[in-house]
Amino acid sequence: MKILIKATILFIFSFFTIANATELKSYQEKVNGITFTIDPRIELYNIIAMQAGHPGMTASNIKYKQDCLEYFSKYKNLEAPNLLYETVQKGWSLDDPMSFLLYLDNNFNLKKGLNSETIKRGGGIEQITKLAKSFKEFAEKSEFTTFFNEIQKDSYSQILNNVKYNFKDFLGLEYLENYYGEKINSYNLILNINGGYGNFGINVSTKEGADLYAIVETNTHSGNLPTYYPTISVIDLLLHEFSHGFVNPKIDKYEKDLSKSENLLAPIAESMQQQAYWDWQVTVKEHIVRAIVTRIAAQIYGKHLMENTYYKLMIAQRFIYADAIIERLKFYEDNRDIYENFNEFAPELIKVFDTISDDYITEKQNKVESIRNTNIEKIPKPYEFAKDSTTYFILSTHENNKEQEKQMQDFVSKYRDMFSKEIKIITDNEALKMDLSNSDIVIFGTINGNLFLKKHINIIPIKITDSYIISNKTVNGTDLQLVTSWVNPYNNKKAMIIYTAQKIESIKNFYFSSNKDQYHYWIAENLIPIDTGNYEKYSRVWMPSIF
Repeated sequence: MKILIKATILFIFSFFTIANATELKSYQEKVNGITFTIDPRIELYNIIAMQAGHPGMTASNIKYKQDCLEYFSKYKNLEAPNLLYETVQKGWSLDDPMSFLLYLDNNFNLKKGLNSETIKRGGGIEQITKLAKSFKEFAEKSEFTTFFNEIQKDSYSQILNNVKYNFKDFLGLEYLENYYGEKINSYNLILNINGGYGNFGINVSTKEGADLYAIVETNTHSGNLPTYYPTISVIDLLLHEFSHGFVNPKIDKYEKDLSKSENLLAPIAESMQQQAYWDWQVTVKEHIVRAIVTRIAAQIYGKHLMENTYYKLMIAQRFIYADAIIERLKFYEDNRDIYENFNEFAPELIKVFDTISDDYITEKQNKVESIRNTNIEKIPKPYEFAKDSTTYFILSTHENNKEQEKQMQDFVSKYRDMFSKEIKIITDNEALKMDLSNSDIVIFGTINGNLFLKKHINIIPIKITDSYIISNKTVNGTDLQLVTSWVNPYNNKKAMIIYTAQKIESIKNFYFSSNKDQYHYWIAENLIPIDTGNYEKYSRVWMPSIF
C-alpha cells in the first residue's frame, strides 16, 4: 500500500512538474503605469508569419530574427503558416491579426469577445478557430515554450531592462488621464521585436474595464538587441494609441450625427486612404485623436517642440480639420469646471464639423503644401559647399556688441582661408541686395545680428531662442552654439550653412571641433557637443529624426 501511495505521489508530482514546465514565462516590466511586455502570442505569430513568407519583418540586423528563422524552419510545413496566409488572403486588414492574437490565451486557445468584423474578414468563426488550433499545434510540435522560456530568456530580460531605464522619466499617463478626466484599467505596451509592418492600438474590454494595448515595432538596435526609446515617434504612438481607448467609445455614440458631414471626406480622401482610413467615421476619430495628442504633447514638452514636430507632421499628413478641432479643445481645457471629462464635452466637440466652410478647406489645403518640403530632394551637410569663388561667406553687421562682432569677423576671415581664399566674404546688407541663387552660402552671426539670417531662419526645422534650442528635443541653455545646414532659399540645389549662437561672443573657434559639420545640426556649448543629428523626410516634411 505504501509503495502504491508513493508511486501515486510521484506520478502527481511528475505531472505538475511537466505541466509547469510547459507554462510560458511572463516577461514584463511596469514603468510609470505602463506594462511593457514581450508577448508569446506576438512572438509566435511573427515566427509563423516568417515561415509563411511575410515580407514585413524588421529591417534591423538582429541575431534574434535569424534565430527565429533557423530554429523553426523545419516546422514550416505544419498547418499554421499556410492557414495564416489563407486567412489573410480572405480579407484580414492590417490590424486584424493583432486583435486576433490578443484574444488568444497563453495556451493559444481562442477566447470570447473577438470583434465580429475581424472574424468576418478572416473567413468566419470556423476559419478563425481553426487558425487558433493551428497556432497551438505549431507551438507544441516546435517546442516554442523551450525557445521562449529558456533559449531567449537572457535576451528578453536584457531588452526589458533597457526599456525600464529608457522610459523611467516618461510620465505621459498622468497627462492622458488628466486630459480625458478618467482612468483606464490598464496600459500595455507590447514590444514587437521582429515586427516591421506597423504599430497598433487595440482596446480589449474586460469585466474590470478597458485594457489598452499599443503594439510597437522598432527598427533600431544596439549590438544584437533591438532598442526602444521614448523618441518623438514612440511617444506619439503611445499617446495616439492610448487616446483611441478614450476617444473612440465616446465618439462612436454620435455616428448618426457625424454622418451629416460625410462630404468633408472628399477633399482629403486620397491622403486618408493612403494611410488606410477609408471612411468618414474613422477619419473623424483620427482627426480628434491627433489634435488631442498635440495638446498633450505641448503640456509635456512645450509649445515650440510640439509645433516643430507633432503638429507639423499632423498637418503634412493632411488632417486639415485639426485646427478647428484644436480651437474647440482649447475651450474644453479652459472650462473644465463645466466639462469634468472628455465624455461630457464630446457632443459639443463633434459640432465643429458643421462649421467647416469651403474657404476653410482651401486655406488648410494650402497650409499642407506650405509645410511640406516637396521640392527638396537632399539636405547637404555643413561641409558640403564649394570651396571656390562661387561661394559666399555672409557676415553679420548688426550685433549689439561691436567689439565681439569684429572678433567674429576676424575669425571668419581665418576660417575662410582654411578652405580657400577665393571664397568671397560679404556683409548681410550686401547679401540682401544680391542674386545668390547660383551660390552656396555660409552665414555667420546671431539671428538678430545678421539680417540675412533673420530673414531666412524660419525655413530651417531648428528653433533657437535666448533660453533653448529645439531640434527633436529641447536643449536648454543661454550660451549655446548651433551649426546647421539647409538648402539655399533661392535654389534647392545649392547649400546654406549657418554658424550661429545665442551670443555673438560664442561664434568663434569652430575649427577646433572635428565633428561640427558631420551632421545636419550640431548644438554645443563652448564647442562641447550636446545634441547632434540629421534631418529626415516624413510625409514630405524634412525635420530632425523622430526615431
